Amino acid sequence: MKAEFFKATLRTTATFLAIACSGAFSQTSCPHFLLNGPMVVNIEGFFVNEKMSRVSLDVEWRHHPEALDTFFVNQPDVPKFNFVTAGEYRYMEFPDIKVKRQLGTHHLKENIGETPLKLDDMELLANGQFLCRDSSVQKPNILSTAFSMAWWSLVADSLPQPSKVTMNGARKEKRSFWIRQWKNYSGEMLPTLVKLESEKYSGEIWIRSAYTIQALQADPLKNSVEGKPKPPLPDLFRKIPVKGERKIPLILKLNQELLRE
Repeated sequence: MKAEFFKATLRTTATFLAIACSGAFSQTSCPHFLLNGPMVVNIEGFFVNEKMSRVSLDVEWRHHPEALDTFFVNQPDVPKFNFVTAGEYRYMEFPDIKVKRQLGTHHLKENIGETPLKLDDMELLANGQFLCRDSSVQKPNILSTAFSMAWWSLVADSLPQPSKVTMNGARKEKRSFWIRQWKNYSGEMLPTLVKLESEKYSGEIWIRSAYTIQALQADPLKNSVEGKPKPPLPDLFRKIPVKGERKIPLILKLNQELLRE
């Protein structure tokens, strides 16, 4: 009897877990992307972190809705790395030392260097994993994250181009993004000037450039200006070649005579 009861309990528990898991996974089928198509976005940021230190960040984000997203992260005096994610799995590449680091979801809580930004922020940008909204309960401007390890919800003051977005996370952490300007990049509206505010840190983030994947080789800000042909100098500033003995103006000759005396 005890064995049959134990088996029945296991079956009931397994059934409950299966239903719960299927419900949870079905809720994750409502992604929200900042970008609708493949694009390259170059981002810069300057921050004052929790240690009251000034830090900066330079990121090139290559977004592919149907493939891997890659973030090329550069920071002063810190080894550069690439964050690659497909949603179901992710890893970091350190090209200088040729090392790869496999990442689990629990690693997403880690900060990007000394900045207040987290790996989770790049994960959300790339995959937009939010739970499906129950319109009878939840307002359209409130999004609940599906797998985020750092943030539970995102609240926008208006749609589709908010001026303020607040994120709420673990340990009652809260931060706000104040969007000062939206700009059209190849048909995509992106927040170009953003101020980050929190009780423990602050910062400024802006988009340096953005373009389609097809134009990857044509970033106008990456082309070196040194290779451009220089315009011809006016005759007044040109070096005039002189043959034979150089003629000295009369006024200079008189000055030389006076100096000798």
